[in-house]
Amino acid sequence: MRWIRHIAVIKQKPGFLVLVSLLCASSVWATSEFEPPVKDTTRSAPPAKKKPAATAPSPGILKNTEVTPATAGKAPTDESAIKLPEMTIGGKVKPISKQTEGERYRLPQTTETITREKMDATINMMQAEDAIKYMPSVQVRNRYIGDTNAPVGTRTSGTSASARNLIYADGILLSSLLGNNNTNTGSPRWNTVSPGEIERIDIMYGPFSAAYPGNSMGGVINITTRMPEKFEAGVDVQQSFQTFNLYGTKDTFHNQRYSGYFGHRYKDLSFRFDYSHLDAHSQPIIFTTPLQSAGTTSPAGTEVTGAIPGQNPTLAPNYVLGAGNLNHTVQDNFKWKLAYDFTPTIRFAYTFGMWQNNASASAQSYLRDASGNIVNSGAVNIDGRRFNLDTISSGLPAFAANRTDQTTWSHGLNLRSNTGGKFDWELVGSVIDLSTDTVRQPTVNPILAAANGPGRTASLTGSGWHTFDAKGIWRPRIDFLGLGYHEISFGFHHDLYTLKNPVYNTNNWQTGGATGIFSNSIGKTRTEGYWVQDAWDFLPNWNFTVGGRLENWHAYDGVNTTTVNTSTGPPVLRTINQADKSAVNFSPKAKLTWAPMEQVRIGAAIGQAYRYPTASELFQTTTAAGITSNANPNLKPEDALSSELSAEYFPEKGRLRLSLFQERVKNAIFTQVGTVNGTQTSFISNVGEVDTYGVEFSGEKTDALIRGLDILGNFTWADSRIHENRAADEAAALLGPTPANPNAAVPSTGKRQPRVPVWRSNVVVSYRATDKFSASVMLRYSSRQFGQLNNTDTNGFSYTGLTSYTVVDLRANYRLSKQVMISAGIDNVNNEKYWVFHPMPQRTYFTQIRFNY
Repeated sequence: MRWIRHIAVIKQKPGFLVLVSLLCASSVWATSEFEPPVKDTTRSAPPAKKKPAATAPSPGILKNTEVTPATAGKAPTDESAIKLPEMTIGGKVKPISKQTEGERYRLPQTTETITREKMDATINMMQAEDAIKYMPSVQVRNRYIGDTNAPVGTRTSGTSASARNLIYADGILLSSLLGNNNTNTGSPRWNTVSPGEIERIDIMYGPFSAAYPGNSMGGVINITTRMPEKFEAGVDVQQSFQTFNLYGTKDTFHNQRYSGYFGHRYKDLSFRFDYSHLDAHSQPIIFTTPLQSAGTTSPAGTEVTGAIPGQNPTLAPNYVLGAGNLNHTVQDNFKWKLAYDFTPTIRFAYTFGMWQNNASASAQSYLRDASGNIVNSGAVNIDGRRFNLDTISSGLPAFAANRTDQTTWSHGLNLRSNTGGKFDWELVGSVIDLSTDTVRQPTVNPILAAANGPGRTASLTGSGWHTFDAKGIWRPRIDFLGLGYHEISFGFHHDLYTLKNPVYNTNNWQTGGATGIFSNSIGKTRTEGYWVQDAWDFLPNWNFTVGGRLENWHAYDGVNTTTVNTSTGPPVLRTINQADKSAVNFSPKAKLTWAPMEQVRIGAAIGQAYRYPTASELFQTTTAAGITSNANPNLKPEDALSSELSAEYFPEKGRLRLSLFQERVKNAIFTQVGTVNGTQTSFISNVGEVDTYGVEFSGEKTDALIRGLDILGNFTWADSRIHENRAADEAAALLGPTPANPNAAVPSTGKRQPRVPVWRSNVVVSYRATDKFSASVMLRYSSRQFGQLNNTDTNGFSYTGLTSYTVVDLRANYRLSKQVMISAGIDNVNNEKYWVFHPMPQRTYFTQIRFNY
């Protein structure tokens, strides 16, 4: 269903200035007419009393619950209890300064939460993204500790669609909407958040809130970090090692993380400083896998052994010649956070971060000559077929090393009022600056590369993004004509993404300067949005939240420069100035919620969202890790219509939820990887329509069966299929089969959406044996996935393939004293060997000791 389209373009600047003026001026009015503010409980101020029933608005929706240790009421002090749901009255349940984003603006999405206590008890966490790996319908493609390319898959989108979800940390956008992929351009900046600073994470599913851009079609992940209420300090030491055995690689890979923090609150000023140092080694991430048919039938070349015959994901015969991208990454993360209360109701907060990464990746050849020497260059002969290792991958050597140098600066500003009265406002800004981001790689074989031979330097330096949001919420607390009570929130959004991606030639691949341009990709995208949302309590136990978002999107300044070979002379540079693109769309949202009794909540939601093409999808043409990427400047925005029917039940010390969800996406954007003339190449295109239907269940119980036993579980079933892709199917039929994919002409219509498994599930069982000791067992399961639109990649156990997996994890904690805790754990204790395009980690052991003062 298409509700509203093509709204006329409105002028942004005057509206923006009026909105900011209104928000700032209203703080004076709000502090004079609001109800007595609800003080922060940590500052020993009593909570504000509720209004008498005669004047109070009708109850709205139930609050989400958390399992936390109980310290009050009838529960013993050493027994955990669940915070039972409370009725929301005028949107206030807890002190306004402690509310999450969803609670503050009464956002209508279904929400799942994980707290610091749960993370400590159940997760072997050496990086921030580990915190959500047991959450419902969430898949994090985390290939190794320290991975800079760890996208998230959600209910209806796979891990190759990183632009279909939004990730924030204290209002700073971590999602890199420069791209929509699982490469360095488009993956979230998880590494800028240290695991130890996380207080809680809230995941809001679906595009049902007008407060977020269309990229929320998959969901929104909000990370909240800690701020001190007194002097605090701590140190954390973590070690891990992975045993790995695949093809010709058998090794152990070690990792260490050292982190510390200190913070203090003095009157109205609070601050916290976090530092984290990571030194990590990965298993192989890529493999050199030429097709057997790519070799020339010839007796020439050095005869070698060690090549492993196999099949690629589409069953074409190939050889595995060796491994690549064995990464050694050294990362340092600095984070300053400052907060100042100008008044009891107005707070200013600033976050400043710097993340550095120095990484080197090596390659490993499995090939040996007759004397047993390693062969990693020149022409080789395998089973009577000749291969040139110096130009085997996109004209580059088979076993190339690379070096990465990255420095990212992040800034976040937040100024908000916390009156809890008739009107509150908030101004939020963030800046992510990729001040240094280069990858150096040789263009010659390892022998010449070791002698500082020539190469290329790919740069993202100068790329980045900034965002700004102005928000307000009006709580009149007046029963209009006896029709109920309203809380109206509204806001303005602006973002700008800048892509600068030149690739330079250099005479010395390790330290040399640029000698000329090999290719260049630049471009910008800008979005400005206006939204309004009304949470209407129209009857006792009934709430109707309705809103809409108007977005104005532009893509401009796109330029592509490439090196083109000529038949009559040396290669030449050709430049194309891409045409500007723009779109204006309106996205309506609505959710009806009914709470027939205190422990039951039922909701029905529907929402539309437009996900606009990113700068890299439109303009980035480059080669990385042996894969040539081709942009598509003619992409259309994705148009998603989503709905959800949910039922939640809150028994004593527990919570159960069942959701039925649906999503229809027109003009879905997908990137496909294929082989053209022996070179792995990616193509980006629109798919006519993708339809998804599914069921999601989530539940948890504290003190289940016996005291101290906590159980959390969730599963998702999704039937996600390509409903229409006629134009692409007709083109594939004309091109016919290829050596890399004998079934390339198979139509994609009716096939499953790439990277979305039919089944996935998580189970977490924890036992608190004593006040000092706890142990947990966790299980992660996913059925098999496909990477190709036509689902012809049926061999998952191969490089670029995808498999099912069942992984069991273990963790145990022992508290030596009030300040000191030690932990140990194992991820993938069953040593499952599985693939998500890349080989995923095998059995990994963890130890940790933490001191907090």
